Amino acid sequence: MLVGQQRALLAAFLRTPRFASNIMPSKRKTSSSPSLPHSTALNGDDTTDAPDIVVEDELKQQSAAPPPPKAKRVSKPKAPKVPPPPPGPVYDPQTMRPPKLDSSTQKTFQILSWNVAGLRALLKKAPDTLKSLIDAESPVDCLMLQEHKLQDGQHCIDAAAALAESFPEWSVHWNCSTEKKGYSGTAVLSRTPPIAVSSGIGDKEHDGEGRVLTAEFEKMFVVNVYVPNSGEGLKRLDYRVKEWDVKFSEYLKELECRGKPVILTGDLNCAAQEIDIHSPKTNLRSAGFTQEERDSFAQRFLNNGFIDCFRKQHPGVVGYTYWGYRFNLRAKNKGWRLDYFLVSEKLADDVYDCFHLPQVMGSDHCPLGIVIKI
Repeated sequence: MLVGQQRALLAAFLRTPRFASNIMPSKRKTSSSPSLPHSTALNGDDTTDAPDIVVEDELKQQSAAPPPPKAKRVSKPKAPKVPPPPPGPVYDPQTMRPPKLDSSTQKTFQILSWNVAGLRALLKKAPDTLKSLIDAESPVDCLMLQEHKLQDGQHCIDAAAALAESFPEWSVHWNCSTEKKGYSGTAVLSRTPPIAVSSGIGDKEHDGEGRVLTAEFEKMFVVNVYVPNSGEGLKRLDYRVKEWDVKFSEYLKELECRGKPVILTGDLNCAAQEIDIHSPKTNLRSAGFTQEERDSFAQRFLNNGFIDCFRKQHPGVVGYTYWGYRFNLRAKNKGWRLDYFLVSEKLADDVYDCFHLPQVMGSDHCPLGIVIKI
């Protein structure tokens, strides 16, 4: 019999008076069952329809039951992050410098340059650092310092006295910031007496921060510079690329027109290429690596008659000169190449060595040097 017909017959049977009277509640306590067993007879009659109701109720109960809990996913352990390899071999002065020239057969002119990030602090905390540096690289003719942060007057007198203990026969020349105290500044220490030393670029609008010192020697001009940083939020970017770079490059060309090649050294505050910065993709709008600064650097210097000596000698080599103080970046070698030696094209073939000294501590920059055959 079809299920529908079975249900209809059962409903009709339950409505009969005989059945209703037999199922009236009684005063006796009776046990109840949630479902009718398969062999139970209603009012003494055997029925085969009851099991269908029981099965249907059980199916409804099963369908209403909550689903079993989902099995928890077992996540695979993540592999540790491995920093990407540098874009080229890392510069090592122990293995990548040529042998020293014999001074008895080849005369040289050697310059060291260093952004000391505060000369008074260096002389106080590590007073022997500069002397040890000069002794290790002997013979050195000039030492160019940037960002000494000294004020003109007693600060320079005290620093000169301290330096005289290590370099008694050297001359010392200062250019200090007059617009802001304890800021910027350049210095020239020379074992070989220069013919003349001049401060600035001859433009009052750009000479108030003590950023340029030029030493004239018999066969060359040596220009020591601390280029303005574009600053937090790039607030000085326009000044840097539209005013400073323009006027400074014009000044260098004026020196060349006086008949001597130019050696430009110092903190130029620009990573010229992607290889010159540890994370180029995340620093595209960071001061020192904006496209505007790099374009200006190329236009005003690299494409304007000056040679990047380190890059010429070490193409494809990673050689940083600056590392931030935080996060142990120097030990991880996550740095920038901001410090340079650029020379006039006609002097490029006389450069014997251009090197960095990343092992020398005392600043967030490292010293660099150049050896020129004369």
